[in-house]
Amino acid sequence: MVGLKIFGVLLIVGVGGVSSYIAVQYEKRRLAILDAWIDLIFYIRGQIDCYLTPLNEILANGDPALIQACMPRANTIELPVIFEASSTYLDGDVKRLLENFMREIGSSYREEQVRRCDFYLDSLRTQREKVAAELPSRIRLYVALCICTSMGASILLW
Repeated sequence: MVGLKIFGVLLIVGVGGVSSYIAVQYEKRRLAILDAWIDLIFYIRGQIDCYLTPLNEILANGDPALIQACMPRANTIELPVIFEASSTYLDGDVKRLLENFMREIGSSYREEQVRRCDFYLDSLRTQREKVAAELPSRIRLYVALCICTSMGASILLW
């Protein structure tokens, strides 16, 4: 009987450990996808500024690794599809900025598009700094919650 209790406690604590690992990976992925969006917009800005390339050609001929970093599970290379695939990892302010970027890109002259890209790059970098500053405390919080919850459940069920 005691052996089954110990097995159950170990199982519950193991689930807490796995849950904390998944939560930490999710938080790190949020920052990585935000970095990928910043890199993608910087690449789009460079292509518009240097070559005046249309957005469809930029995405079709772009670096596949750069585009794949933004969209973990999408198949087509269109900006709304890339955004939709990565939206679960983005918070509200970043989503709003990217939606506005997608709405405005490709609808004006080159100089205005470059200025808009610069604006969105600055705004996203500010959001990135905020997310990066909060990352260690969020990781500690998730690990503590998962481990403490599993330990508490183990104590209650003993």
